[in-house]
Amino acid sequence: MRYVQYYHKQGDKLVEACGDRAVVILDGRNTIETSKQDAVKFNGYRRPRYDGFQIWEGDTFTRSKPITNIIKGETK
Repeated sequence: MRYVQYYHKQGDKLVEACGDRAVVILDGRNTIETSKQDAVKFNGYRRPRYDGFQIWEGDTFTRSKPITNIIKGETK
């Protein structure tokens, strides 16, 4: 499973956003670059506009690891 975790600013730091709108499950067959493009496309679409995101991958949410660094300021 591959998913995007969105982040919002809290003071000077980016912290994980909470709730069902802060995570989007992606198509794991796509490349990481396509997953990044999808994360940018989904940011603000039927959810708040977030300040950054990170792509994660694993068997489940609790057994996943980040496969990108936090990418800041990516918007449509």
